[in-house]
Amino acid sequence: MKLLNITLLFSIILILAGCNNRKPAGQDNTEPQTEYTVYYAKGFQVKKYDEYTTVSVRDPWDTTRMLQTYVLVAKNKDLPANLPKGTLVRTPLETVATYSTIHCSTLNELDAVNLIKGVCEPQYIKLSNIQDGVKSGAIVDLGMASKPDTERLIMLSPDAIFATPIQGWTYGSIEKTGIPILETTDYTESHPLGRAEWIRYYSLFIGKEQLADSLFALTEKNYNAVKEALAGTTNRPSVFTDIRYQNKWNMPGGKSFMANMLSDSGASYCWSDNNSTTYMPLAFESVLDKAGEADFWIIKYNWPKDMTYQSLEKEYKPYSHFKAFKEKNIYGCNTAYSSYYEDLPIHPDYILKDMAYIFHPELFPGYTPKYYKKIGE
Repeated sequence: MKLLNITLLFSIILILAGCNNRKPAGQDNTEPQTEYTVYYAKGFQVKKYDEYTTVSVRDPWDTTRMLQTYVLVAKNKDLPANLPKGTLVRTPLETVATYSTIHCSTLNELDAVNLIKGVCEPQYIKLSNIQDGVKSGAIVDLGMASKPDTERLIMLSPDAIFATPIQGWTYGSIEKTGIPILETTDYTESHPLGRAEWIRYYSLFIGKEQLADSLFALTEKNYNAVKEALAGTTNRPSVFTDIRYQNKWNMPGGKSFMANMLSDSGASYCWSDNNSTTYMPLAFESVLDKAGEADFWIIKYNWPKDMTYQSLEKEYKPYSHFKAFKEKNIYGCNTAYSSYYEDLPIHPDYILKDMAYIFHPELFPGYTPKYYKKIGE
């Protein structure tokens, strides 16, 4: 009888242990079946299982939490039971709406621009196929990205919306439509290749993983080839960027995406000792104090005509106090016609080579810059 009681007690303990180890509905405790490595990007992670894939986007303003988790299930498969918590997305997507030119450029790079059926602010999108689609009515103009036209979006009923989250902002009535909002925080990445790697994030939703992996591998190879060409360079000329806007000079922080690109291009950024990963609004006097003797000045601008020293001084006479102005070492990129902003997130290798050529032209004989050029008199 004593033996029977002991056996019964042991059985009860095993049953209780089994109950405690059960996975609550919607909780993802299983081990991924397929390894997926994100190499540079900090903003997203991927776990692949036999019946579904989870894609999580980290909150860039509170890295202890996830901004979103998407649960991807193939359209040609039945919906599995006990899926983990998250936004369900049936893949591959067949129609999408986009908030920005960067979304359009990335999908274009993946040969998937045909999926785009609605866009915000088409006037800022340089892709001819998008412009033609908007003119013909094949692509719907959804209005401002800050407040898209909800009625048009509901009528369009895309499989998903690619959107760019901004701290403190909400999507308003768009969230009530039930259309999955795929958030892209690539712009918060501090490593240029980390931002470029987000092309792999897009590919997960549209069935283009192999293409994205090969494109990113090529970008990585080209970017690192430029860095390697500069490896033996001891001369690192000093540089600062851009011009004032509304009485403030938005200077990239010392640990920002742009600061890292300038370092990789063989230059010494004037604010490299700063720890910020975002832009710093500075007064003109503080910029002149720190960058007044800088060797180079590179400027992005959107003007009807190309910048000259005369037009720059006319814009704000004190610009002429900088050494780079006096010694004619200013390079400009006119984004009115340049594809700089479209290419930057997916092809930092292109822009890096332009910058490296500016600072070390002797290492890149025969190269013709694609974005930056010396401004005229």
